[in-house]
Amino acid sequence: MKVLVLCIDRDDDLGRKGKIEGPVIGRHECIRAAIELGLADPEDADTNTMLAAISSYDELVKRGINAEVATITGDVQVGYVSDMVLTKQLEETLEVTMATSVVLVGNGAEDEYIFPMVSSRVKVDSVRNVMVKQSKSAESTIYYAIKMIKDEKTRKKLIAPLGLILLAIGTILMIPFLKAAYAMDAMLLVDEISAGWPRIVVFMLGIYMVQNAFRVRESFSGGVKRARRSIYQGDVTIPLFLMAAIIFVLGIVRGIQAANVELDPLFNEMYTRTLLFLDGSFYWFMAATLIFEARRMANAVIQRELVPRGFWLISMFMVATTFLVLGGVHYLMYSMDLPVYEGDLVQVYVEISIGFIIAIGGAVIQKRMKVETWVSKEGWRR
Repeated sequence: MKVLVLCIDRDDDLGRKGKIEGPVIGRHECIRAAIELGLADPEDADTNTMLAAISSYDELVKRGINAEVATITGDVQVGYVSDMVLTKQLEETLEVTMATSVVLVGNGAEDEYIFPMVSSRVKVDSVRNVMVKQSKSAESTIYYAIKMIKDEKTRKKLIAPLGLILLAIGTILMIPFLKAAYAMDAMLLVDEISAGWPRIVVFMLGIYMVQNAFRVRESFSGGVKRARRSIYQGDVTIPLFLMAAIIFVLGIVRGIQAANVELDPLFNEMYTRTLLFLDGSFYWFMAATLIFEARRMANAVIQRELVPRGFWLISMFMVATTFLVLGGVHYLMYSMDLPVYEGDLVQVYVEISIGFIIAIGGAVIQKRMKVETWVSKEGWRR
C-alpha cells in the first residue's frame, strides 16, 4: 500500500507565476516548485499549501508509512477546463507513483470541488484545508483587503457582479438626466444634476468597477492590435463588431425612449421603468448578440470553410432566451395592468411557448450534429 499526499492548485498559480508545469512529483521537486512560486509571489497561498503537503508527507514517512508527495495544477479557466487538466495529471501521477490512497491538501473551497473527481479514481484517506495565518490589526486587514481587490480572481468574482449591478441601477437612475438633455432644457438639466448628484456617483462608480474588473483599457489596447492584424488577414470581425455595437446602442436608446413615459404614481417607478426598458430594447440586444456571434461563423467559413458546431446552439439559445424574457416581462406588465401595454395573455403564452420550442430544438440539433458543418461550392455538407 502506498499513500499519495496530493496538493491541488486548481487555478494553476504554479504555472502562471512559477513557470512550472504539473504534475510535480517527489519531495525534492515539490520543494523546488514551492520555492519558485514563493519567489515569484511571496504572498500566494499555494506556496503554503505545497509546504503543508510536504510536511504531511514527512509525518507519514516518520510513522513508517510508504508515501509520496505530488502537486497537480489546473488552468486559469477554473471549471471544466481546469478540471480536465487536473484529471489528466491525476491519472498520470497515480500511474507513476502507483498509490492506492490519497491525502488531499488544498487551500480553499474552490479546491474542494476536485474531491469527487479524485475519489472516483482512488480512495481518499483524508482532506486537509490549509488556512494561512494573518495579522489581526486594522492596518493588516486594510492591506489584505486591497490585495484581494487587486487579485484577478477576486475582481471577477466580487467586483464584476457588484459593478454590473451598480451600472445597471445607475443607468436607470440617469433617465431623468437624459430626458432633460433630450428636451434641450438647460435649466432643467442643471436642476436635475444639482439635485441628483448621488445618481451620477452611482453610475460613475459602476463604470469604474466594471472597467477595473474586466480590464477594459487593457482589453481595448489589445483589441486595437488584434484589429490591425485581422484587417490584413481578411477577418470580418471589425465590421460585424461595429454593426453589433451600433445595434446595441440603438437598443439602449430605444429602451430609454420606451421607459421615458408618464407613469401613474400608484406604480413603482424604478420597477415599472425597468420593465419598459427591457420591453423596448431586448429585441435589439438579441440582434446585436447574434451579429456579434456571427463573426466567428463568417471567419470560419471564409478561412476554413467550416461552420462551428456551437454557432447554431448559441444562436437558438439567444433567440429562445429573448422570447422567454420578453414573455416574462409582458406577463408582469399585463398583471400590473400597465396602460402602455396593449397585449394580452395569448401573446404571453405564444412568446413563452416559442422560447421553449426554440430552446428544445436547439438542443436536439446540437445533439444530432456530431461534427462541424463544412461548406463547398456544391452546397452545405456534413
